[in-house]
Amino acid sequence: MEFIEALESSGSERSRIKSSHRLHYEAQVEVIQKQTGDLESVREKLGLSQRKMAHLLMVDPSAWTRWTKNGEKAPPHIYRALQWYLIMNEKIPGLTPQYFIGKDPEILHQSALKQIKQESLQRHEFEEALSLQTFRMEKLMEELQLQNQDLLGAKAILESEVEQLKAATLYNRVGFFLMAIGGLIFACGIYWRFLRF
Repeated sequence: MEFIEALESSGSERSRIKSSHRLHYEAQVEVIQKQTGDLESVREKLGLSQRKMAHLLMVDPSAWTRWTKNGEKAPPHIYRALQWYLIMNEKIPGLTPQYFIGKDPEILHQSALKQIKQESLQRHEFEEALSLQTFRMEKLMEELQLQNQDLLGAKAILESEVEQLKAATLYNRVGFFLMAIGGLIFACGIYWRFLRF
């Protein structure tokens, strides 16, 4: 009897001991969970019902319930598959989970390819429009630089003309002052002669 109890206790200890592979997989699961979130948040990101999610992962719907509601851990390959679905959904937007769970994958495949082609065409048109806009902006910048150079040249000419006008104004003022003094002297001379007679 003691032997059977010892075997049972050693069997339960064995079930608690985890292999290095199992520890490695559990560590990967933790990393994936930090990146993607828990199972329910991944399901919401993919936009699937619980039944569709189970269909996508090829598991019984009760397994999904056990993993999400009863606190049982999902196997590591489930997390890896969900990580791949999320990456594919991000990298190839047309390739949704419905592609994998649809009734006719060929139709969904063609639809996804058509959507990808359309998005690629729109992106190409956008890039061409952006390139054309960039070219126009560069031309406009060149024209503005030329106009700026013309304005700088005109400014330099105007500044030299202003300096010339200032010099001419000073010259005219001095001349006017001298003429006024000369006129005053002349007027004084005439007045003096007038007084003498």
